[in-house]
Amino acid sequence: MLATEIPTALLARTLGIHTDAAVAWQRLSAGDWATYAAEVSHRHLPGR
Repeated sequence: MLATEIPTALLARTLGIHTDAAVAWQRLSAGDWATYAAEVSHRHLPGR
């Protein structure tokens, strides 16, 4: 995954996102899929 292969600042600049968001993506992508799935399942979805 790109987020784990390049420096955070470069990822943020390339994608046009804030550095904090890039750091969060790197943390999520470094974890296992079960952790990621659990985090996604707890997100608030509009209309729910």
